[in-house]
Amino acid sequence: MNKPLTPPSGAVHSPQEWAVTAPLAQLRAKGVRCLLSCGRTADYVAVPLADGSTIRLTGTTRPDENGTVDDVSVNHPVRAHESWRAELDHAAGSTLVYDSEGRQMTFAEDTKALVAAILQYHRQRGGEFGDQQPPVPAEGESGEEAAPDDLPFLSPLADLADLYGRFEDGYGPDDIRAVFGRIHAEGGPYLVCVWDYADEYGFGGDSQFYAEDADGRLFEVQPDIHRWLSGWQETPGAVDTWVCAPVSEPTEFPVSDDFHNYARTDRTGD
Repeated sequence: MNKPLTPPSGAVHSPQEWAVTAPLAQLRAKGVRCLLSCGRTADYVAVPLADGSTIRLTGTTRPDENGTVDDVSVNHPVRAHESWRAELDHAAGSTLVYDSEGRQMTFAEDTKALVAAILQYHRQRGGEFGDQQPPVPAEGESGEEAAPDDLPFLSPLADLADLYGRFEDGYGPDDIRAVFGRIHAEGGPYLVCVWDYADEYGFGGDSQFYAEDADGRLFEVQPDIHRWLSGWQETPGAVDTWVCAPVSEPTEFPVSDDFHNYARTDRTGD
């Protein structure tokens, strides 16, 4: 079952802080097809391979003050990251691909080693590619050197066809969180919705879509995105056309859900 990537219960974190962003970015930069999925106990990243097997990527968090460790999941912020684990699920059972538990690695070191291990199996077993074509490294780059450290704005999108018409009957903050979270998790830009106001009932009034980068800067976006989600056009155009010029007006908003919704006016105290 595929589903949008959401924060763990009881916590809200910006997706730019999520530990899963880095390995997803590096794998997708290689053209590797990655799916965000869920199991009975945790969310994970699934990397389907051409031979029918699947690499399942999960992670663990550091113990809190009570010694409690979150369920194995990719839903955790970078600051809480403890280790990565990847297993190859196949007809005969499972094979350990990578496990850094107890190795005391930095997040960057851990992620680099994880991605290298997954890419090795991906090459050996004939992995699937998001665009069905293996990527071509830039001149002077080896396969290992080409992966970036951060999620690029213009990374390729996985199949998001099911989002067509999702806002046909309107949308609210929960819809924005689910749909924009899915788009970002699948490699698209981090989209936000700026509402007129927020009151005790939530966000409301007119709204407008923007893209936001890791530094909090806002950018105009193509109206094709709204038309596609509203069911007015079948596709939103290539992802490298989505993000336009930086927003010149002030972009400090008094209310935010720290996810994908902002409000220009705070009415919560009225």
